[in-house]
Amino acid sequence: MKETIKYIFLILLLVFVSLRIKIAGCQVPERAGNERTPAVYQESALPKNAFPDGERIKFGVYSTAIKVGSGELYYKGVSAVDGKKAQEIAFKVATFSVTDEDKIFGTLDFGSPLKVERKVRVFGRDEVISEVYASDRRSVTISKSVDGKAPETLEIKTAYELNNVLLLLYNLRNDQGLKVGKSYKITLPTQNFELFVKDIRRLKTPLGTFKAFYLESKPAKYRIWLSPEPGRLPLRIQGLVAGGMLYLVATEVSK
Repeated sequence: MKETIKYIFLILLLVFVSLRIKIAGCQVPERAGNERTPAVYQESALPKNAFPDGERIKFGVYSTAIKVGSGELYYKGVSAVDGKKAQEIAFKVATFSVTDEDKIFGTLDFGSPLKVERKVRVFGRDEVISEVYASDRRSVTISKSVDGKAPETLEIKTAYELNNVLLLLYNLRNDQGLKVGKSYKITLPTQNFELFVKDIRRLKTPLGTFKAFYLESKPAKYRIWLSPEPGRLPLRIQGLVAGGMLYLVATEVSK
C-alpha cells in the first residue's frame, strides 16, 4: 500500500513539473523588446550617414510660443571610448533655470549608448552624471554627484537592449525605411515607450516651412518632426527638456 502511494505521488510530481515547464515556455514577456539581441558589443560596419561630420544644429527652446532659452546638437563623428570605436554626439541646452551639457558615445549604428557624460545645473544645484553601459547593452551603471559631494551609484538592468533618445534621432535620420505607419520600441534606463511615425504634416520654423514626418511616442511624451529631405533634419523636438513641457525648434544648421 505504501509503495502504491509512493508511486502515485511520484507520478503526480512528474506531471506537475511537466506542466510548470510548459507554462514557463509559454510565458509572454512584459513588453515586446528590440529585435537586436547581441550578447556582447560588436563593431558594425560604419553606416553611410545622411549627415556630415561636424554638423551643428542650433535650436530655440520654447514654452508655448515664448522663447525661454537656446540649445545645440553637435555631431562630432566617429571617435573612441574605452578602446571602442563610437559615434560621438554633444548636446547642450540653456534656459532661465536649467543648463544641461551631454556628451554621448554610441555604437556605430546609433543603436545603443556606450557611455554618457552629463553636467546639469538646476536652480543653482550642480549635478555631474555618468552612465556606463555593459557590453551586452542591457544594463547601465549610473553615477551621480550633487554639488561636489561623493557620487551615488546605481545599477539598472533590463530585459531588453537599452537606447538613448539623442542617438535615436540620428538612427531615425539614417533609417532609409522610415515611413508613415512604422514604429520603434525604445527601452531607456527608467522608461519604455513606442515611437510611431504618425503622418506627414506642415510645420513652420525659422528655417522655413516644411512638410515633415511627425513621430509621437506612446505613452505620450516625445514628439519629433523630421524633414523628409536628405539628411532628415530634426525640425522640432518635444520631450528632451523639462519633462516635455518645453520644446526645441531648429533655427540654424552649419556643417
